[in-house]
Amino acid sequence: MTPETMIRARVVGGGFDTAADEMSATVTRTARSPIFNEAHDFTTGIFELKDGKARLVAQAPGCTLHLYAICPAVQAALDCFRNDLHPGDLILASDPYDGGTHIPDHVIIQPVFADRKPVFFPVVRAHFADSGGPVAGGYNPAARDIWQDGVVVPPIKLYERGERRTDVFDMVLANNRVPDWLLGDLDAMRGACLTAQARIERIVGRFGIGETRAALETNIAYAERRVRAEIASWPDGDYYAETFIDHDYQGGHDIRVACTARVRGSDVTFDFTGTAPQVNGFVNSPIANTLSFVFVAIASVIDEDVPVNEGYIRPVTVIAPEGTVVNPLPPKPVGNCTCICGAEIAEVALLALSQCAPKRVGVNCHKLPLAYSSGRYEDGKPWISLNFHGYTGGAGAAYGTDGWGLYPPLMTGVILPSIEMNEMQYPIRIEKHEYERDTAGAGRWRGAPGVRTRIRFLAENITNAMLAGVRHPTRGFCGAEDGPPNALTLIEEAGRTEVTEVIYNRHLAANTAIEFLRGGGGGWGSAADRPVDEVVADVANDYVSAGKASEQYGVVVDTTALEVDQGATDQRRTKMARSQPG
Repeated sequence: MTPETMIRARVVGGGFDTAADEMSATVTRTARSPIFNEAHDFTTGIFELKDGKARLVAQAPGCTLHLYAICPAVQAALDCFRNDLHPGDLILASDPYDGGTHIPDHVIIQPVFADRKPVFFPVVRAHFADSGGPVAGGYNPAARDIWQDGVVVPPIKLYERGERRTDVFDMVLANNRVPDWLLGDLDAMRGACLTAQARIERIVGRFGIGETRAALETNIAYAERRVRAEIASWPDGDYYAETFIDHDYQGGHDIRVACTARVRGSDVTFDFTGTAPQVNGFVNSPIANTLSFVFVAIASVIDEDVPVNEGYIRPVTVIAPEGTVVNPLPPKPVGNCTCICGAEIAEVALLALSQCAPKRVGVNCHKLPLAYSSGRYEDGKPWISLNFHGYTGGAGAAYGTDGWGLYPPLMTGVILPSIEMNEMQYPIRIEKHEYERDTAGAGRWRGAPGVRTRIRFLAENITNAMLAGVRHPTRGFCGAEDGPPNALTLIEEAGRTEVTEVIYNRHLAANTAIEFLRGGGGGWGSAADRPVDEVVADVANDYVSAGKASEQYGVVVDTTALEVDQGATDQRRTKMARSQPG
């Protein structure tokens, strides 16, 4: 490869990456719903159609769990309209059993033509504030089939040859509780695609379609080489792990998610044979969601400077037996799959990889205590709140770093909305949002502390609360402790109600509060190996109490002077070392 070829590849690739970034900025700055313009719960990317297959060529940082789910959705839409694509078309889809994940995540796709053929496809995948169905917001813990999750949207054209299809548009809006928000969000998504179209046409006009596609092929080959080099550094072998879903919200408990990571040279296969059969509740994961969370795990162990494109995907194979909780058959409900069992899919993949690439794994945490609330403003218009602040916390540790921040890594593209804006947009007050002492999984590197959040509602509302990560909290890696369990409490005039698994369509009076305790992240490595001065710093920062410093780390600290009793510490740590397996 000549230097000119490599330089051109990076210039073209950078142009496409910038176009994807501009798409993201367009959505953020023009969307109407707080989920888009505040929380940033969406992802943008650009695809190329080659040999009948859609392949990812650029993606902006966004909601990380959309990393791969966007790919099957694009392919499904193109298969549907392969011979019926025209300039100005715009496709909408959300079917979980046809390239989707859960119904709230909709995808918008626009073809961009070159030499009179559809070649490139700017895409936005985004979580809609509502998606119809029995429950406002799209999380229905009572769902027994996919239609009780929400309104399924197969690939349909919202725009055809540049003209809005009013009949289709009106049907989509009529099945949404917040059509004003949705209208603004759809316009923002279309605007993002039009922005990308202008940027792509400029690049093609400068380099020509042949050189542009050749440059993208070079970038894809580069990403593949980098990912394969990482996988090739792991010893060949079969590495088995398993984890468990707490429950399916309908009576099923301790649902196994099993995975064998087979490393062979520069290829890795994740085989989920042995996973539990599909369940009645809405924690089943359609295949696109399962693929996405596997790639979330892979992305967390690969150098962050590797461009995310089709080359990232090629070395990885996923086997997910049909009829299991990681590849259910329709019409099983899947509404919570992007939380549970998506969290367990990424977790078990990383647990398997910890046996061959221990210094690469960690940080996974996504077992959210969900609570969706909805009501009406004083003028009668509806509002729907995801209560985003209650989900924060729980980032796990990795080799060389403690867990940090508020959002877990699976949500790194999502922005925590400002408390002030949330209080302006909804009839709520956020009374508490702070780290909780003694809620971090202990290890050589500890997890981030858990977060306690109290949200008080100033108006009556309907809330669905769904608890997870209690029976099986976030796992630690390589000999570390797991994170502590989540908790969820309703605080009403009549008293406190501890949510054990689920509260369904609960009417809450004004002045009711809901309090989240998001358990902290798991650690990495043995807690007995954590340097004494780092434990003392945690005590000083009130992350760890003196009692837990002694119990978990073997460090005896005088909290008054923050001095270490070295003799007692040596004795405690010697005892801990003797009790460790092996």
